[in-house]
Amino acid sequence: MKNVLLVACIACITIAVSAQSKPSQGVENNLYSMALKTSILQMEKEYGHMDDSVLGENMRTDYRHLIVEKDPLITDDLPTEFENHFVEYLDNQGLVERYKKLGKSYAVLVIRPIRNEGATLKIAVVVYWVSYKKRRLQLGLSDWGEVEFRYDCDKQQFIVSSLKLGGI
Repeated sequence: MKNVLLVACIACITIAVSAQSKPSQGVENNLYSMALKTSILQMEKEYGHMDDSVLGENMRTDYRHLIVEKDPLITDDLPTEFENHFVEYLDNQGLVERYKKLGKSYAVLVIRPIRNEGATLKIAVVVYWVSYKKRRLQLGLSDWGEVEFRYDCDKQQFIVSSLKLGGI
């Protein structure tokens, strides 16, 4: 009887450890996660070399360490790191506190809700400049990435079909 309990305990520990060491398949197939990763990587490739600090009024955007506006319906299960990139999720109060600490505007990504357009699903990842003036959080539109997904019947999963970057 003791041997059976010992084997059962070892099996439970092994399962728990292996479950923690592997990323969950749900997170890897999460469309918001895919849109965020795809957008960050492409934005870094396209804009990473630019100095967007505009005469020292803004913090230069570091595409390896980004802030994303927290939205419990969208961001709660998203990764905090991937491919040498780190993501911090802040609610409005956290955004204000960060602005007060830095004393300059900084970039924040906002993930918009998924849209269905025919056979295509689209998610916009929008870059805003955060500021805090007259005791109000302000977000100034900068640029965006719109990720399109299509369903691959052979793989039985959604895949990124395109990414369009835009800005003002």
